[in-house]
Amino acid sequence: MATSTSIAGASFAARIVKLKIREIADSDADSVIDLLTRGFSADRKYWEVGFSRLRTRMVPPDSPRYGFILEADERLVGVILAISSLQCVKDRYELFTNLSSWYVEPAFRSHAIQLFKRALANKRATYLNVSAATHIRPIIEAFGFKRYSEGQVLGLLALKRNRRPGEIKVYGPEKFNELDLDIYERQILDAQAAYGCITFCCVTNGAVLPFVFIPRLIKKYIPCAHLAYCRNISDLRDVAGTVGRHLLRLGLPFVLVDANETIAGIPGVYFAGVTPKYYKGAMPPALGNLCETEATIIRFS
Repeated sequence: MATSTSIAGASFAARIVKLKIREIADSDADSVIDLLTRGFSADRKYWEVGFSRLRTRMVPPDSPRYGFILEADERLVGVILAISSLQCVKDRYELFTNLSSWYVEPAFRSHAIQLFKRALANKRATYLNVSAATHIRPIIEAFGFKRYSEGQVLGLLALKRNRRPGEIKVYGPEKFNELDLDIYERQILDAQAAYGCITFCCVTNGAVLPFVFIPRLIKKYIPCAHLAYCRNISDLRDVAGTVGRHLLRLGLPFVLVDANETIAGIPGVYFAGVTPKYYKGAMPPALGNLCETEATIIRFS
C-alpha cells in the first residue's frame, strides 16, 4: 500500500521548497537509477539489473517493493531501498527488511534522517544492514542497530575432510525435484539461482543440506564464494570438503563466511571488523543467511 509523508518546507536558494517522502513506484525506476548511479560508484547497468529483480520478486503484504524516495518540488533528491522478505525461523515466518543504498543529494542531507525514519516505520519487521559504510555505522547504531556479524572467515575447504561419514553427492538446481525439500526452501533456492548465485544440495545418508553461494572477487582479483545460505553453519562443517571441491571445480578456491570468530572445522583466517552486519528488531538474523538481501539481488549474474 503506497503511503507518503510530508515534511515541513525548508529554505533553499532563497525560496520555499516542498519536500515529500513516499514509496518508490514502478514509474520512478529510471529516476531512482539515475540518482543511485550519481551517488554510488557502481555503474548504471548494476542498478538496472537490481531493479529488474526487485520489480518481479515476491514481496510480503504491506511492504514496499523498492523502498522510499525524498522529493523536492517533485524532483527526486534522496532514496533508500527496502528489500523485504518472509523467512522461516523456528517454524514461524518472520518479516525481515534489508535497508540499502541510502543516498541524499548534498543540498538536502539535513532531511536524510527523516527518510531513514520512514524506512523504519514497520514495527513488525527486523531490519538489516549488511553493507554499512564506515561513516554510516555510528548513525545506524544511534538508531538501535546491533552487530550480529563482526567479521569474516576466509577459508580453503577443498583439502578438508568431511565430518559426515559415507558418500556425499552434490545435486544442482536441475535435480532439486528429486530431493526432499519443503516448498519454502525450494522457493529460496530457485530465487537465488535466478539471481545468478551458486545453489546446490549435498545429500548424504538421506539428509539433504542446501547451500547458496555468491561468486565474488576479493580485491578485484581473488575469486571466492561468499556463503549466502545454509540451514546451520554446522552443515557447512559437516560437508566442508565436498563443498570446497565443488566450488573449486567452478573456479572458486576460497570460501567467505560471515562470522564473529574463527569457525571450528572451517580452516581459514578470521578477519575482525571486515564488513560487519547489523540488525534492529526482536529476531537476530542467522549467520550465513544473506538470501533475499542486496547481497544476492542487486548484483551482476
